[in-house]
Amino acid sequence: MTCEELKRIPLISILEYLEIPCARMNSREAWFRNPFKSGNEKTASTKVDIQRNIWYSHSEGLGGNNIDFLLKFLETDNLSRVLDWAGERKNILSFHQQTVWDKAPAMRLDNEPAYTIISIKPLGNRALTDYLSDVRKIDLEIAEAYCQEIYYRTAKGQGFFAVCFRNDAGGYELRYSYDKRSLLTKGITTIDNDNKDVVLFESFMDLLSFMTLKKNAGKAYLDANYCVLNTTANLQKAFPFFQRHNGITSYLDNDASGKKSYQILLGQFEKNAHRKKWNQATTGTGQTDQGCQ
Repeated sequence: MTCEELKRIPLISILEYLEIPCARMNSREAWFRNPFKSGNEKTASTKVDIQRNIWYSHSEGLGGNNIDFLLKFLETDNLSRVLDWAGERKNILSFHQQTVWDKAPAMRLDNEPAYTIISIKPLGNRALTDYLSDVRKIDLEIAEAYCQEIYYRTAKGQGFFAVCFRNDAGGYELRYSYDKRSLLTKGITTIDNDNKDVVLFESFMDLLSFMTLKKNAGKAYLDANYCVLNTTANLQKAFPFFQRHNGITSYLDNDASGKKSYQILLGQFEKNAHRKKWNQATTGTGQTDQGCQ
């Protein structure tokens, strides 16, 4: 791994990999308990500026970029050791880079009730395509078919851009390395490929990962209809769409919310459903593949 590659990894993904407790986080900053003492302190003293990807530890009185952090954490002055350490964990850190945002609540900046959408256009921004292909390992042809890039400004005049995914209610789900939020109206997203079976996901990144895995394996990925909840709170909004199908395959997250939603789904369609044992899903989000047929 090169210095520039290491600097591009979000520091919060490194901290999550190291299992350092995060006390609080919004789309601008995250606060962690002292990572150099294994997170053993009562009050979080280490701040990570998410947008600039730099840190400062008030308890240690020092800060810097990812390289500075790992030099301190690994207790070394040897840059090669730091790069080797990061290189050996490159794939793991990429995985944590995904999950740290997938598990965070949709966020907005403090005291900013409104946004102004400046433009929405086809994917082309190199920063966003690199994020999708290099970080999230998404096939760009698939991403371009279902996503766009959005430019927007907050009420405080701060400008941002991100990958966006439209829902059926006219709102947008946004993802980038420093951002996860929704704009306008929350809703489900349905994709109708004129099929009798539907595959269910919680987030659009799960959908894109699933399609990418299918394509890489030489398998068809347009042989089913799809539904993305965009939040498990939208589950009941998807029931009318589900009722048009003969079978439902669920790739909801293997966490409390995902399991609860699956049980609700099973109860709603139990007359035509029976339990099956499924293999662990491989969408890169730690999910379990559950099915209703």
